Parts: sequence; C-alpha cells; structure tokens
Amino acid sequence: MRDPMSWALPIFRLFGIQVRVHLLFFVVTLGLFLRQISLPGDIVWWGDVFLLTVALLFGIILLHEFGHCFGGRAVGGDAEEILIWPLGGLAYVDVPHDWKAHSYMIAAGPFVNVIICFLTAVIIGGAGFVPSFNPVANPYISEMRKVKDDRIYTSQYGLRMYLPESAESAPGYEKTIVGKPNDLNDVAVKSQYERALAPGWIVWLNRTFWLSWVLLLFNLIPAYPLDGGQLLQGLIWWRRDFRTGVTVAAYVGIVCSILMFVVTIATNESLLIGLSLMMLFACVLKLRSLDMEEGAFGDFSSGYSSLDQDEDAPKPKPKKQSFVKRWLKARTAKRLRQEAAQRLQDDERMDQMLDKIARSGKLSLTDEERRFMERVSARYRNK
Repeated sequence: MRDPMSWALPIFRLFGIQVRVHLLFFVVTLGLFLRQISLPGDIVWWGDVFLLTVALLFGIILLHEFGHCFGGRAVGGDAEEILIWPLGGLAYVDVPHDWKAHSYMIAAGPFVNVIICFLTAVIIGGAGFVPSFNPVANPYISEMRKVKDDRIYTSQYGLRMYLPESAESAPGYEKTIVGKPNDLNDVAVKSQYERALAPGWIVWLNRTFWLSWVLLLFNLIPAYPLDGGQLLQGLIWWRRDFRTGVTVAAYVGIVCSILMFVVTIATNESLLIGLSLMMLFACVLKLRSLDMEEGAFGDFSSGYSSLDQDEDAPKPKPKKQSFVKRWLKARTAKRLRQEAAQRLQDDERMDQMLDKIARSGKLSLTDEERRFMERVSARYRNK
C-alpha cells in the first residue's frame, strides 16, 4: 500500500500481457461523467456521456498501450503488463537499452492512434463526410461537413437548417443551435427548412476519430510521462547520450507543465490543472531517478580518507531525507533487486535453452524462446 502505483485491479490478460486499472482511473472518469451530467441545463443523455468518457476513452487508451507492447516486442523486447491510470496508460515494456529500440517502442503507441484516425476517416469519407479535426470541438454535437451538398451536419444535439436543395443556411440558423433532441426535433418539424442531421453510426465514428485525434495531440506534448517527452529523450539520446536525453526532456517537460498550469488557471479547468501537476511531478521524478541510480549503493566520493580520521571524533548527524527522496530511493533499490533476480532467472533459462539447442538444434526453439534469446543477447551486447 505504500507504493501508489500498486493501487490497481487486474482486469484480464491478453497476448500474455496483464491489464490492470488504477483505482484513481475510476475516480477521474467517474468525476468526468458526473461533471458532464450535472451541468446546468445539460442536454446530453447520460448513456452517451458514459460511452464517450468511460467506454470509448478506455478502449482507445488500451489499444494505444498495446501498441507500445507490440512495438517493444518488434525490437526484441518483451511486455508483461499494462496499467491504465488517470493520465492515460503505462505499458511496462523491457527493450534493449539503446535509443532506437526505445524510440520505436514509444512511437508505436501514437501510431495506433494514427491508425484509428485513418480507419475512421476512411469510413466517414466513404459516406461522404469530412471528420472533425478541431480538438476543442464539442464531441456531442459532432459537426461534420458533407462533401456532396457542402452542408454542416450534426448529431441529434445540434440543429443546422438549410434552404431547400441549397447549401445556404436558413435565416437564424447560420450557426449550430444546441439543445435537447426532442426540442430540436419539434423545431425542425415545424420549420419549412431542411435539417442537416448525420446518421448515428457516422456520429459515433466521428467521435471515435475526434477522441483518438485529441489523445494523439495531447500525447505528443514533450513532457514526461507522455510519449512526446519519451520521443524527445530518444532524439537527444541519439545525438548525445542517455543522461543528456533524460535531462533535456525533463526540463522541457517542466516548462510545458508550467505553461499548461498557467493556461488551466486562466481557463479555470480543474482537470488540466491536475494533469499539469502530474506532468511536473513526473519530470521531477525522472531527474531525481538519475541521481538515485548513480547513488543507489551509497556515496563513495570520500574514498578511504575516513580511515585516517580520529575514531573518537564526533560524527555529523545525517540529514534526514525528504519523503520524495526516500520513496525514490526505495523504489530504485526495489527495482535493482527485481532486475538482479530477473537477470538470474534469465541466465538460468538461457543455460537450459543452450542445452536444448545442443541436443535438438536451433530449430527446436519456439517463437517465444527465440524472442527471449534475442532480447537477452541484445541486453548483453548493450552493457
């Protein structure tokens, strides 16, 4: 219970990957759901809110994280777990320690969002519509332009009226009118104009496109733990070294999180304030982790000079570390222990597989065993 990242429930296992959902994910999505349905004069049916802010959001994030997992496996790594948490998702992927494997694995996640956007856009375009690229558009209204008649079509929560057989908006309907579906239907029936109402399945495809598009743009912000920060780290790592990549990406992320924090205060958007603070915290932790990894086994900078000192001399009282430093040090030590145990298991399994090759030949290995040997071999090569 002391590790906040362990507050998660196992949901299912797929492709050998355990999917867990953090308890705070339920808290945040429930908050989004309740905030939307409790707005004064709210017009959106609670079922549509649930499908968009809970079901569809969860599905796209999960596919995004599976992209990271399969990207990691494609470069000789392995993936064991996905954690869905308030800032999106985390894929625990073990890849060779080099910039190319790291960058390919990270880029595979946003690439899934690109695929989702492309497929939904193709279907929407096949029906004659153009999906909404506006990231600040209202997804419930779901405005789309139809190529054939050059009209703006909406969902049942919006009303756009046009002159008969014309692309000219009816007087008073130059902009979309938002309201409850029954009220808008009554207005449309009593009017002599033509309503531009999109089919329901097109509307949901457009909402899927819009949500995947927004998540893609958000994920490319160059701040930890977002993919943009990880890709920036890989870019600097390629040009310089790993430590410089982490340092540059962390400081750029701090600047981005501060800017987001200023914007969210100006717009009074509580959710983005929380996200900006989490980004800032993640960037600071990333910088601290560099120091913790270097000093996980103590500070030997004084060498053996202490042996020459008077044993009876009073020793300075050690300075008490902050909670963040103690937590980081404990996590680093735990990770190092787990990595040492994993290396021991890998070595034992590697010996068994080498014996198997000696007895039956390399063709006797399964696909999973070949991936394992490539991953372990790459780890030794990159030491």
